[in-house]
Amino acid sequence: MNAASVTASTFVLRDPANAVVSGAVSYNTTTRVATLTLSAPLSASTTYTATISGGSAGVKDVAGNALAADYVTSFTTASASTAISIFSASAAPSTFATSDGSAVELGVKFRADVAGTVTGVRFYKGATTTGTHTGTLWSSTGTMLATATFTGETASGWQQVTFSIPVAITANTVYVVSYHTNVGNYAYTHNTFATVGVDNGVLHALRAGVSGGNGVFRYGSRAFPTSSFSSSNYWVDIVFVPQ
Repeated sequence: MNAASVTASTFVLRDPANAVVSGAVSYNTTTRVATLTLSAPLSASTTYTATISGGSAGVKDVAGNALAADYVTSFTTASASTAISIFSASAAPSTFATSDGSAVELGVKFRADVAGTVTGVRFYKGATTTGTHTGTLWSSTGTMLATATFTGETASGWQQVTFSIPVAITANTVYVVSYHTNVGNYAYTHNTFATVGVDNGVLHALRAGVSGGNGVFRYGSRAFPTSSFSSSNYWVDIVFVPQ
């Protein structure tokens, strides 16, 4: 194919309302594969229609010959999976750093056995962990993948925020999820990750040593947390939807 003819105008995906699904189109001349990379995950249980345009304004081969007619195909996405987290709703810490009032980013390293999307962040709040909190998903090397500010928090207990756009993650790949507090007073449990990780089905908070220390923290303004102490669990979690 003539790569210049394979564009977002000639390779289009539409939803049931016939609206174009946003994405970037590329063509690999070696493998002869056209790829549409979506800007956001598709909706569950939804039929989409892909069209490759033919005719004079459509795709052409390297000799300039146009595809004779539009090529149209449809598919239906799978039903929505149930979201899961590392820690159960009833899991709770017994200790809080009430003598530490410093601003700090607190997190945990995790991986999933399957690909999927991270839709948000959870953290366990103590009664004195007041103020504004932000949740962030990072790559293992510190690239910020998504962030959001918690709203409507309760006085204590598990808090949850949802990203504006879910983040697709790769199976068997280490990521970090964290939250930031300006007043310290965070939940912690020493030695949680010293000899074992914490597992819930396909989700794993890593044992210390699998990918450096775990959990992790960094004092100051919001930033990628890299330090660890006593393999402590700082009670940070994700909301994950498996593929």
